[in-house]
Amino acid sequence: MIELVKIGDLAKRTGLSIRTLHYYDEIGLLSPSHRNKAGHRFYDDQDIIQLQQILSLRQLGFSLDEIRESVQGPDFSLPQVIELHRARVREQIALSRTLLKRLNAIAQELETTDAVAVENLIEAMETISMSGQYFTTEQQAVLEIRFNEHETEWQGLLSQIRTEMNKGTDFNSPDVRILARRWLAGMKSFIQGDHTIYTSLTRMVQQEDPVSWGRMDAATFEYMLKAVSILTLGEMTESLIPRDKIFSPATQHILQLGEDAMLQIYFDFLGTEAILLGLLADDANMAAQALNAAGITFLTVQPLVTKWLGVRPQPPEGWNPSPMPFTGRTKRVIELALDEANAMGLSRIEPEHLLLGMLDEQKESGGLATHILKEELGLDLSQFEQQLRTLMSQ
Repeated sequence: MIELVKIGDLAKRTGLSIRTLHYYDEIGLLSPSHRNKAGHRFYDDQDIIQLQQILSLRQLGFSLDEIRESVQGPDFSLPQVIELHRARVREQIALSRTLLKRLNAIAQELETTDAVAVENLIEAMETISMSGQYFTTEQQAVLEIRFNEHETEWQGLLSQIRTEMNKGTDFNSPDVRILARRWLAGMKSFIQGDHTIYTSLTRMVQQEDPVSWGRMDAATFEYMLKAVSILTLGEMTESLIPRDKIFSPATQHILQLGEDAMLQIYFDFLGTEAILLGLLADDANMAAQALNAAGITFLTVQPLVTKWLGVRPQPPEGWNPSPMPFTGRTKRVIELALDEANAMGLSRIEPEHLLLGMLDEQKESGGLATHILKEELGLDLSQFEQQLRTLMSQ
């Protein structure tokens, strides 16, 4: 009996993405021999053998078109593959020798005349371009499509990044941190889990080759790598938000109440919904008073949070993750809340600033808290924000 493998299991065992296997099927490179009535793909032994050959050829540097021609050809054999690979290596060696020859000529010109002919520089750059490609033709085509799909958004982001870079803004500033998060999201949409593209990108970075990528010049790319590294270090060590320095005692109490609310459903992180529950659990703060006046109370919000998040299984005895880590969205809310506090001449975040931070963040994307307020409870967020600011000014 033939043993069939589901596409998800094959992806997991080979390290490929399901999307890649779908793409191989779409281009006729590897079509599964079996499908069920629902159209689900199943691979047999011969399919897996062919996939192994495909991956071996990819490792040798072949494009997908070259692989298709090889594995589908009647004369396909390992010696043929090796000979093709040898030919490619010889081409790379020839390019390197040509580049070395042209660079030697430029160096000699500089030594004798202290100048260099522009044509010689152009020839050297052409050779560098040919020998310095880290992405295959197919990868470049795929990336070009993805860049074009987000051209306006991506160029706008790069413009903001260059502005902060030219200003010399601290990597640890909220402005650079949000740009780093947006840049990471953009990179994710470009790579889309494709291991081969990721590998080519990391090889380019490891070689420290000063090339442009994704409409970015080398300086911008290096700047963002540093920004992301510092952002990641801060988030992993929970060092971005010094709780004892930027939160007032009243706000620290709100955060504790939010933790208590999450512990009741056995969650171990503080999202925007936890902040909202913490605010409503203490009706002494101005934010809760404004929400209560709009008919929103702890008892109305709590079941809606449970509806959306559910209740996790009861953890082992002694489980008490405190202080709970903030989610990425909550960190952004806190950054905006601190901006609100600073704009009012305060150095610490009060509870009402947290609520303003949530309303500000909702204009960028929005989390569960503002979704509940707007969609579940029908609160007009713009009107409510005006009411809250009026209350705070009195």
